Amino acid sequence: MNMKTIYFKSGLLFAAVAMLFAACDSDRDDNPILDTDNMPSQFVLNTPAYATQLTDLATSSTVNFSWSQPAYGFAAPTTYTFQISTDDTWNDAVLNENGDVITPATYLDLAGSFTTVTGGVNANAINNAILELKGWDEDSTLPANMDIYMRCKAMLADTSVPSLYSNSVKLLVVPSKPSSSFDEFVYAIGDDSSWSTVHKLRSALDENGMFNGEYRGFGFLNTEFKFRSHEDSWDAPDWGFLEDGKLEAQAGNIAVPAPGFYMIEMSLVDLSFKITAVNSISIVGSGAGGWENDLDLTYDEASGAWKGTVNLEDGEIKFRMNHDWTINWGGEADGLTQDGANIEVTAGTYSVELYVTYEGDSKVKLSK
Repeated sequence: MNMKTIYFKSGLLFAAVAMLFAACDSDRDDNPILDTDNMPSQFVLNTPAYATQLTDLATSSTVNFSWSQPAYGFAAPTTYTFQISTDDTWNDAVLNENGDVITPATYLDLAGSFTTVTGGVNANAINNAILELKGWDEDSTLPANMDIYMRCKAMLADTSVPSLYSNSVKLLVVPSKPSSSFDEFVYAIGDDSSWSTVHKLRSALDENGMFNGEYRGFGFLNTEFKFRSHEDSWDAPDWGFLEDGKLEAQAGNIAVPAPGFYMIEMSLVDLSFKITAVNSISIVGSGAGGWENDLDLTYDEASGAWKGTVNLEDGEIKFRMNHDWTINWGGEADGLTQDGANIEVTAGTYSVELYVTYEGDSKVKLSK
């Protein structure tokens, strides 16, 4: 794996695409024009070697595919997504005049996209799509195995150009009952320590107490990083830069605006990410001179702690990020949580060491 490659998608890419489809004053061989009246009707999704073998969706991370680029007649930057059907029919939803669904589509679109001609589709997403298409829930009796059908969709940057669809490929899979669709953690890793320090990002919970695929963690980032699915290895999948705020499996490194401590957010629901500079973490509360009086701590890169020496009064305190209540921590000193309870303190001079990592793991040491 080439961890040192950074992909930047900029206006140059879209300008290049626009040039591919722009009308020209003269018919030149070096200025190809896509003939939308004679578009290729299909491109090839290769049948995987494992297609007739059982794929257990509960124990698989991804289902891997390869495919050909549509024969546009010239190289064109193309985005690929996947669709799934349980009966190999691909009928769109039927709507009434108000836009309400009368008859649902016989397929589902799966989250995530690719710009290369190989990729791994999230196995949990496939399993959930099967359950939705079949109308199965936790009380349903599931078959020991079943056939499903996958196809690939190709889209050009020029949205006026119709999308193209590959042939469908049949797979033999083992479906599973509804469960958390996502793992508890994903991991951010970068060049801040020669690609050896891993920052854990923990998933939030949905209304049923299941991991919802929306991850958050904190850590120091230097110049570039990626997300990966395993704490101690680069086994697929990992995710890198597709375009601003978007990720793609097995893509390039993500550039960091400037070295610093960041809140790192990542979504496996729509393959997006966001990093927010943590410019300050402060103590606030009745024990710190008031609930709008910020006693700033200083980040120590060597230890990874936010440190300070502060004078506190009898009362309560909490910690907050960037002088704002959107991100704040309270609760137990050895397991701080977002919006946690106020922390009681007694008057005195304290040495403070705050370690901010992920939900439930962050902790503080208050020493008089």
